[in-house]
Amino acid sequence: MPEITGCITAAFKEREGQTSISDKYNTYPLKIAKTFAFDYGQLGVYMMDASPGIMAGDRYEMSWRFDERSNVYMTNQSYTKVHPARPGQGDSESVRASEQVQSLTLGPDSYVEYMPEPMMLYKDAVLYSRMDVQMEAGSTLILSDLICPGRTQRGELFQYEHYENRLSVTYENELIYCSKQRIVPSQQRLNTIGSWAEFTHLGTLYIFNEQVDAAFVEALNLFMEQQLVAASLEYGISRTYKKGVVLSILGHKVYEIQSLQEAAWQFVRQQLFGKMPLHVRK
Repeated sequence: MPEITGCITAAFKEREGQTSISDKYNTYPLKIAKTFAFDYGQLGVYMMDASPGIMAGDRYEMSWRFDERSNVYMTNQSYTKVHPARPGQGDSESVRASEQVQSLTLGPDSYVEYMPEPMMLYKDAVLYSRMDVQMEAGSTLILSDLICPGRTQRGELFQYEHYENRLSVTYENELIYCSKQRIVPSQQRLNTIGSWAEFTHLGTLYIFNEQVDAAFVEALNLFMEQQLVAASLEYGISRTYKKGVVLSILGHKVYEIQSLQEAAWQFVRQQLFGKMPLHVRK
C-alpha cells in the first residue's frame, strides 16, 4: 500500500442558517484553498493540489464530515492528473500504483454537492480510487465525476495501465448503492458494443435523496431527451436500490459532457429542492 502523501480532514456545521468549517487539517500538497458564502446558507469549498498531480506511489486521503443541516458545495480548482506508474520506463517490478481514498459522512438533513473537475490518467498510469459514503436520515448527496482517456492532444487514448474506482453508499446503515469500475485497456476490448464502443469519455452524476422516485426519474429522462437534440452524446439513467439515481453520459469531448452534467444538476436542484441555478466561477 502506498504511503500517505497528501490528506485533508474537514468538518462542517450549520449555525443560524449558514454553514462554516468547524474543523480542518491538511498536509501538502492538498489543502482547502478558499471558501465562499453562497445562496441558501450554502458554503462553497475549493480544494487545491499544489503538486503537478497524483504521482507514482502517491496515496491521497480525504475525510469529510457534514454535521446536521450543513449545506456545502465542494469542487477542486483543476483536473486531477494521474502520472505514469513507470516513471523510469522499467519492468513490471518498478510499477508504483497510486491511490485516492475518500470518506463522506452526512449528518441528518445535511445537503452536499460534490462536483470535482475531470480525472485524466496519463500513459502508464495506475490508480485505485475508493469513496465510502455514509448518509443519515434526510441527507442529500449530489456527486459527479468525469474520466478522460488520457492526454488526447498528445495522442494518448486509453494508454494508461490500470484504473479501478469503487463507490459505496449507505443510508441509515443500509447499503443502497455499490459500484466497481475496472479498466485495463491492454486486456479489454474497449471499442466494442457493451463497453465504450466509439466513445472515449465518461461522465456520471449521482443523486441520493429520499425524494428520488419513479416520477422524478421519468422527469429527468424527459429533460435529458430534450437536451440531447443536437448533441453527439449517449446517456443512461438507472435507479439505485433505494433513494437514488445514476445518470451516465458517454461522449468524445469534456466540455460537452460537462455542459450536460451541469444542465442535469441544475434540473435536479430546481425539481427536487426548488433551488435557483448555481453558477460557480473558477
